[in-house]
Amino acid sequence: MKFKFIILLVITLSIFSSCSKQELEPVLEEDNSTLNEVGQEISSGTHTALEAELFDLVNDYRVNVGLNQLTFESTTYYYAGQHNDHMISKNNVSHAKFGERAKGIAEKTGASHVAENVARNYDDMEEVLEAWIASNSHRKSLEGDYTHSAISIKANNEGNLYFTQMFYR
Repeated sequence: MKFKFIILLVITLSIFSSCSKQELEPVLEEDNSTLNEVGQEISSGTHTALEAELFDLVNDYRVNVGLNQLTFESTTYYYAGQHNDHMISKNNVSHAKFGERAKGIAEKTGASHVAENVARNYDDMEEVLEAWIASNSHRKSLEGDYTHSAISIKANNEGNLYFTQMFYR
């Protein structure tokens, strides 16, 4: 209950305050139900402490709104990390080549639907979650009918953090 109150308070405050340093990009979803080939996971990576913290916050949020917890999955972690590398190299936040990532995840895991959330320039994991919750398109992914996910967080040379969360079912 306390978590819901804090989220509500933060959303209210964020609506009435400036968010000029933070950047979000609208969420995308790819329907890959026509892909049937299931391959092997392409990464055995495990997430960092910051990634684990945000992943746990996302799962706590999902449970608090009556949804299932997401299971960490290494293929999505690989693709999320690759996308962060791309965004860092271009110095912008985007969903560029999302279709390719979604297709790769579907081919490796058998996923029928894939979605992603991206952001940059947040210093606190709760702030990232709060911004995603405050955005209708990002909240749709957070609350979507997904079973697996991973979050990659990487810093550019100036220490600015880039975030990509991939979801699938």
